[in-house]
Amino acid sequence: MKKKVELSLAVLAATLGWGIVDPPPAMAQDGDNFSRDRNVSVRGRARPEYDSVGIRVGSFMAHPELTIAGEYNDNVFATDVDPEEDFITHVTPSLSVESQWSNHALNFRLEAPSRFYSEFDDNDTTDIIGGLDARLDVYRDFYLFGGAEYGSMTEPLSSSPTALPLREPIEYARSSGNLGFVKAFNRLRVSGEARYAQFDFEDGFLFNNAPVDQDDRDRSVLELGLRADYAISPMTALFLAVGANQRDYDLDPPDVVVNRDSEGHEVLVGADFDISRLVRGQIGVGYLSQSYDDPSVGETNGLAVRSQVEWFPDELVTVTFAASREVADAGAFGASSYIANNASFSIDYEWRRNIIFGVRSDYSFDDYSGIDREDTRWGAVFTGDYLMNRGAALFFEVGHYEQSSDGLQFGREYDINRAVLGIKLRR
Repeated sequence: MKKKVELSLAVLAATLGWGIVDPPPAMAQDGDNFSRDRNVSVRGRARPEYDSVGIRVGSFMAHPELTIAGEYNDNVFATDVDPEEDFITHVTPSLSVESQWSNHALNFRLEAPSRFYSEFDDNDTTDIIGGLDARLDVYRDFYLFGGAEYGSMTEPLSSSPTALPLREPIEYARSSGNLGFVKAFNRLRVSGEARYAQFDFEDGFLFNNAPVDQDDRDRSVLELGLRADYAISPMTALFLAVGANQRDYDLDPPDVVVNRDSEGHEVLVGADFDISRLVRGQIGVGYLSQSYDDPSVGETNGLAVRSQVEWFPDELVTVTFAASREVADAGAFGASSYIANNASFSIDYEWRRNIIFGVRSDYSFDDYSGIDREDTRWGAVFTGDYLMNRGAALFFEVGHYEQSSDGLQFGREYDINRAVLGIKLRR
């Protein structure tokens, strides 16, 4: 059986400002034509009297942290039949190490989130996630960046694509690496990135111990993309982002029902802005197309969206809107992919300098290709953070989540209520 390497030339999330190629403040170029720090969100605001001190290690600063939390969940298996409740203890040690150089950057991070169930201890999990990222400042207006990450993780039962009632979360490994550049020419900025990722899923198990094969989800991914921004003012830039993709899976028919290998492209145009003291964000719309090697699947095409806007009605309030529409890899049996339509709305309020409340609502609609299935998800959560001092912060979260599924090959349906209370200890 041949094993292909998946080549996915997707429009980089970096180019749309979601943290992959967003230029750091130290690299603001040409009169800050592309700097977007005029407004600062409630959660992004520096609080020197409450921020962690860190530990200096030579020319690096280390920030260790330990999070301990208790969660009540009234539907731990994410089912609509005989839901089971449980109390879950979360323990997450983490460490980030950041360089303090005037030029260039090298950062490391490591975390190991663990979950311990009071009654259903077969669901106990410990993930390990580690990575590094670096930036090489070639000139003031030109730099290279890259990074690598590895994670041995578990998939929450509420997000599993299978409709079958699993007795425990599915384990998987993900490894990735990326390399890119950012170059400014006065009002013009060009950026690009190559990203590789590999996914390896372990089999799941039903309550009767029957295995649920997940090998058909194993894949390798290489993403590439380019974007050009033109600053029409120091606060606003127009952009064009283009990409193409080729997605290949480890297994092909007859080992699987459908050949999920595909290729396609995406084009986005939009604006990146930080206007007055009221609004900041990026709005990108365009066209996407995905063609599959399996002639029975056909082509998926249509509107592409990647947008996020922050509104600052007051310096103590941040309102965020986000929306996206893209082709995603499907893990459901017999499906080639699905169109993921996502939208979110959130409000963060700084009641006191060290007390922050938040409310968030998310909506998703997934339309599957190759099978008759549509999934709709909705969630709402209320959060609170109390920054006690530089070394400790209390937090809570209360949320409701639900999913419904329609079609002949419908997926899982559930309603989940959960409450979390915890503390973060930092140095």
